[in-house]
Amino acid sequence: MMKKTLVAMAAVAITGGAFAQSVMTGVVGWRFGSNTVANSTTSGMGVADGSVTVSSTDDVEGVGKFASSINLAADSGSGTSMTAGNLSLSLTMASGVKITAGSTLGSSYLGSGLASAGSDYDFNLSGSGIISTRTRNDSLSISVPVMEGMSFGITHTEADVTADTGSASALGTTTQAYDTVTLAYKAGSFAADAGLRTYNNTIASSTTSASGQSRGSISYDLGVAKLGFGVASTNYTYGNSNVQSALGINIPFGKLSIGGQVATIATSGNATVANNYTRSGSHVGGKYDFSKRTYATAQYYSWDAGSTVSNTSGYRVTVYNSF
Repeated sequence: MMKKTLVAMAAVAITGGAFAQSVMTGVVGWRFGSNTVANSTTSGMGVADGSVTVSSTDDVEGVGKFASSINLAADSGSGTSMTAGNLSLSLTMASGVKITAGSTLGSSYLGSGLASAGSDYDFNLSGSGIISTRTRNDSLSISVPVMEGMSFGITHTEADVTADTGSASALGTTTQAYDTVTLAYKAGSFAADAGLRTYNNTIASSTTSASGQSRGSISYDLGVAKLGFGVASTNYTYGNSNVQSALGINIPFGKLSIGGQVATIATSGNATVANNYTRSGSHVGGKYDFSKRTYATAQYYSWDAGSTVSNTSGYRVTVYNSF
């Protein structure tokens, strides 16, 4: 079934290319790894990634360039069905204004954004309890150029739900939609991004209902190394907060690059003393390019899950081939 799906998609990409410049890309990865949690170790091998992406662009005279993309991932890497990944639709106007709508699993702002400095070769600390877990969301955003190298953006985000349903439509639910304004700047080797976020459907005096977030990250490419730093602070209606920060480095050596990241989370303002803590995590590894399409990664990671016995650590070695 999967092979038939891929063939059909390839046919669409080839025949549609004459009209909409469609392109199909993909990647397959095979991994061996080990993970230790609470002094219990598991290890093994398997498919790390198996996905295809079909993208298309269409120039509409007097309007701008429309672009769409859909990603499909093989179920467990070898199943008979495929599941939808990221989907997006965008319009870029001649003025530089860009409108984007989609249902995506957003990249981790600290784990694989500017703060990572490109060091998340296969693994980042997103979802570790140090850096917040990435989630799938429906979003609509607009980006407007302010000056050369600088853009202003605003994004409305809701839970990934059926169209016409919306999220957080009733008070007392745990799902919150939110709005984020951002200011991004890039000039040569320097890049920076800052944002402010407000949440709707807040629950009064709740330690888990977020009221707002501020965040910022920067990176600088020195040539011999690329450095990145970022911080994100989230406030809750009870008055408590958590601050996550990350520092990353990536050093290129021709076909080989090595690097890593150190991240921390600090919580405060909770009534229970045990809920106020500081924890940290890190990963280190490298990537080697055998060619433009085939490469291998290796990483070791570790983070503090709250107690000595619950600390998590492990390693991953993965070979990828893209097409």
